Amino acid sequence: MMNNKLLFALAFLLVSLSSIAQTRKMEEEFFPEPDINIPTPAFQKSELLGFTKYKEMVKYVTNLASKLDYVTVDQIGESQKGKPIIRVHINKPTKTEKVKVWMQAGLHGNEPASTEGALFLLHDLITNPDYAHLLNRVELMMLPMANADGYNNQNRYSANGLDLNRDYIKLAAPETNAIRTAFSKFSPEVSVDFHEYNPYRAHFSYFGEKGITSYYDAFFLFSGNLNVNHHIRETTKDLLVKNAKHDLQENGRHVSDYSSTKMKKGHIHFNRGGSSPRSSATNYALNNCHAILMEIRGVNLKRISFKRRVQTTYLAGMSYLQTSYDNVAQIKSSIQRANQATVTLEDSVVTDMSKAIIKTKYTCIDLVKEEKVDIDVVMTDGLEMTANEKRERPYAYILMPEESKAAQKLEVLGCEVIQLEKAKTVNVEAYHVTKRNISLVKWEQIYMSNVKAETKEVQKEFPKGSFIIYMTQKNANILPSTLEPENDNSFFSFRVIETSLEEELPVYRYMKKEKI
Repeated sequence: MMNNKLLFALAFLLVSLSSIAQTRKMEEEFFPEPDINIPTPAFQKSELLGFTKYKEMVKYVTNLASKLDYVTVDQIGESQKGKPIIRVHINKPTKTEKVKVWMQAGLHGNEPASTEGALFLLHDLITNPDYAHLLNRVELMMLPMANADGYNNQNRYSANGLDLNRDYIKLAAPETNAIRTAFSKFSPEVSVDFHEYNPYRAHFSYFGEKGITSYYDAFFLFSGNLNVNHHIRETTKDLLVKNAKHDLQENGRHVSDYSSTKMKKGHIHFNRGGSSPRSSATNYALNNCHAILMEIRGVNLKRISFKRRVQTTYLAGMSYLQTSYDNVAQIKSSIQRANQATVTLEDSVVTDMSKAIIKTKYTCIDLVKEEKVDIDVVMTDGLEMTANEKRERPYAYILMPEESKAAQKLEVLGCEVIQLEKAKTVNVEAYHVTKRNISLVKWEQIYMSNVKAETKEVQKEFPKGSFIIYMTQKNANILPSTLEPENDNSFFSFRVIETSLEEELPVYRYMKKEKI
């Protein structure tokens, strides 16, 4: 007779297989696979063998690059386990003005349609004559597998357990440092970060008789952060995202703005949009880049609906490239106006912002009825932000010499940082800490700090070696998010710069509109 452990294991396996079969049946009904051939590595092997491995990706893109002399493959750094982070650069020699487009995939290692879609995109750009025209007006930089260590193991995180899309301010992982440095040097005008999302969220089990699942093939995440210049926000939403939504719908895909869920005071709240500079969409947009993060329906689905998910990624990518090709002048004009507003100090800096709270309908699939339904939800709307607190935009921030770690991170984030060659006394605004709370639990391996401060005018002698970062530079909009203490993803939040209650911070606001 079988022992109890074996019986339990067999019962668990039968339940799991039954659940997978039910999931596959419903997925095939609502999200049918397209009848297309995808030539990328994962589709050249059995479903049981999983997804494209790192070495397969390197071989694949190297072979593609050999077909055209203006396609190069190199590395921007290494993963924590020593794998080169591969970059594919396509820059066809032409006399026409081009839009610089940055694309990345596989930042979360358990989101395989992102990398596979990126490889499919590269394949057709390089080998399919139907898309050759795009390269006349687009220069493309692609990271097809940004988190090689996580991807090889189908694990969301980097080797040291960090979520790389929560690391764009604190820059604690070598991967994000390499990616952000390469991004800053390339200085793209459009960027797309390909991801997948979990359509069977734990919170969804509370709705209906036995839960719901998401109805959407693709979510669009673009920043509502008020420190992102409004020209960037508007052009991203009204041109690039609008066109991509249309193109996906024309191909039978269900699309929406990004939403997530959280439990709040015993109720499930939905959240739309995003505004956090710790993640790519806002972080890149703060460099006056039209930045979008795509979330394709797929986490935990394994190879179920995989061809559809990969094609959805591909279609979205092609749409952004086509829109860039068709609208070179408009995209560059948006960048120029944002740059002008930045260097002329037009906007205040927002130190605290809040989202509108609305009651709305959420379209989903009822798992018992197996039909599309609309449910009533409460939603915080990150696309409708309100500025609660502002400060006058400084001419520069000054950091004391001991804050070299912060200064180095600002350089990675694309800012020019200079140092005083000799001591100098100037009038500045100093921060005085009035509130400081440390979290009780770690988030991303850090006990986060919540800081409030008041500013006062002081005369301060800054020693030789003090760091000066002027706000009259293109990428300066990242500075308020990192250096204003109240911003909830600042260097103070992540304790890049340590704080103490009732003390003066080692960061100062220089208000006089002339060089120090």
